[in-house]
Amino acid sequence: MVSIFFSKELCEQLEKVQLDAIKNNNLHVYRIAQGLLWIAMGYSAPEIARLLKVSERTPYNWLKQFLARGLRWLTTELYKGRGRKPKLSKKQKDELYQLILEGPEKNGFRSAIWNSAMINELIFRRYGVVYNPRYLTRLLKKMGLSYQKAAFVTDRVDDEKYRQEREQWKNEKWPEILEKAKKENAVILFGDEVSFAMWGSLFRTWAPKGEQPLVPTKGIRKGLKMYGVIEFASGGFHYMEALQYCRAHSHFPGHS
Repeated sequence: MVSIFFSKELCEQLEKVQLDAIKNNNLHVYRIAQGLLWIAMGYSAPEIARLLKVSERTPYNWLKQFLARGLRWLTTELYKGRGRKPKLSKKQKDELYQLILEGPEKNGFRSAIWNSAMINELIFRRYGVVYNPRYLTRLLKKMGLSYQKAAFVTDRVDDEKYRQEREQWKNEKWPEILEKAKKENAVILFGDEVSFAMWGSLFRTWAPKGEQPLVPTKGIRKGLKMYGVIEFASGGFHYMEALQYCRAHSHFPGHS
């Protein structure tokens, strides 16, 4: 029969492991530490197995692991599978997702484009939590968001009158235009002007994966002005530089 002796210091360390196991609600490590302490006190393996309700072989296995790996083994077991708790709960992440969908302006920012610093500030204001900027981007991706380029959309898209006017044009005015062009053998042109260089550029923002974000714009343009038209039937494209802003009845030299 082999006797095992633990020093007083080692027994105190095992007792400390037991306290840590209680704090972490880790019954498995608590039982191992208790079994090892009983071995040091001279209890037999069958007695320990009976008291802890484990097989008789289990105390021998605990002792074997402990002799080979020391206290580090118990520390590893203590925190195994217990990673750092998330700073935000699932409910808070779901709420944050909806806040991001609403856009920066509805959350007190002046910009219509999200960046990581703004989202970090939003999280801090709302939940009192601060993330490392690099980790925050990974978190946002896990939440189903991606950093992508936005597209402009008219700020009247939610205007009921605007929607009614569009429906009226599509259902009444457009059929009239088609009929008139057919009778007069005319060409239908869709035209618009564009300005370059001196108006806001679109940047990337955080939004759901696979859904391009839309940024409301007033359409205020400054810079080089161009005017172009596309033929409805053939798809032909024609353009020219405009020296002034184009209006409904604008005329250009040599054109009518």
